[in-house]
Amino acid sequence: MRYFTLFTALSAALGATAQEADSIYLGAQYMNESYYSFENGEIQNVNNLNWDLAFDLSPYGAAVRFNRKTDLLFVYPGSSADWNTLDTTGHSSWDQFNNGYSSWSEGALNAAANIADPVDLGWGTYNSITHITEGSRIFVVKLDDDSYRKLFIEELASGVYTFKYAMIDGTNELTETITKSDYAGKNFIHYSLLNEAVVDREPASADWDIVFTNYVLELAPGYFSGVTGVLANSTFRDVYFSESNNVPVADANYTANPFNSEIDIVGYNWKTFNNITYTYDLVDSLCYFFKDENNAVWKLVFTGFAGSSTGKIVFTKEQVAFAGLAELPEQKMNLYPQPANTEVLIQLPGQQIRTVAFYALSGELITVHSNTENNQQAIVPVNHLNSGVYIIQITTETGDIVNHKLVINH
Repeated sequence: MRYFTLFTALSAALGATAQEADSIYLGAQYMNESYYSFENGEIQNVNNLNWDLAFDLSPYGAAVRFNRKTDLLFVYPGSSADWNTLDTTGHSSWDQFNNGYSSWSEGALNAAANIADPVDLGWGTYNSITHITEGSRIFVVKLDDDSYRKLFIEELASGVYTFKYAMIDGTNELTETITKSDYAGKNFIHYSLLNEAVVDREPASADWDIVFTNYVLELAPGYFSGVTGVLANSTFRDVYFSESNNVPVADANYTANPFNSEIDIVGYNWKTFNNITYTYDLVDSLCYFFKDENNAVWKLVFTGFAGSSTGKIVFTKEQVAFAGLAELPEQKMNLYPQPANTEVLIQLPGQQIRTVAFYALSGELITVHSNTENNQQAIVPVNHLNSGVYIIQITTETGDIVNHKLVINH
């Protein structure tokens, strides 16, 4: 059976999708963050300063992220048995860890783990017999008001986090529990140590694609700085980003580069600070492509950034491929042989073939073949690809997208 994306039908009926200009505001000093959907626009704009800890709500997740934007996190070098006698002398020299930004699962409290120990999750140790993660490290937190707390995640058992915290001298000790199932459909639930309260601040995971936010990176050894950019919801959803650089934005093609599930593919490097004008310049010939679970693809181009006065980010978005597959009559496309061994002949009568991309069934781009003769057929070598089932995606000179399943059997 032959397939093509709905982009073909919709383009014929309606013409190409127009670019849509949009903007979001993070507020002065980037105090907020904006959860955004390419289809529906801004979903939620929330305070990014009113939490200290974020607990992973996924079924098997145990990440605990930390708000480095407001706080400092120190790892106590002694035993967790020292809770009642904790001595913070010299704490400024203790190890400090930051959240990772390849995946949302890279929490700062997890980064304390000994990577040589597969059951060490940073804040605790996983017991493969009881399936309980038992607390193993004490943390000291310097909060936004310059006060300190000691913190111990006691356990994660049957989807329930139990943790305690207190003033350094042991006064005002509180024990809290967070039950994952109470917040079904969300990525994280947040907690404020300063306000001693749960902060339910995220929209449902299914409702947003990216978050515009200010976050802290270690830009050089020991040098941490806030950066403003975009992080993707790809740890918890089957969504991907790719980057097109050094190609005029109008000519950028989403089949030219692989899609990636790392959350910081967009990140913050789409702008640079101009030391002469004291404003931000946008990087030329740079855009991004976002692909959702249904293979709809959006093109994202940044057009303005106001900086810390308002935190305004201006951009355009354009849907360049649509979700869903529809049947293409057999006579419209020829593919031989099937299964293929060393090469495959692709014919698309009446349409000139520009590129042929090979995707794994997971959606990962494997390779792209450019049809330099740009005619109605292409002979593509496949001897370098592993045996298996692929989706080949053909882009025509008019921008139409044609998909077909191909079996390779060496």
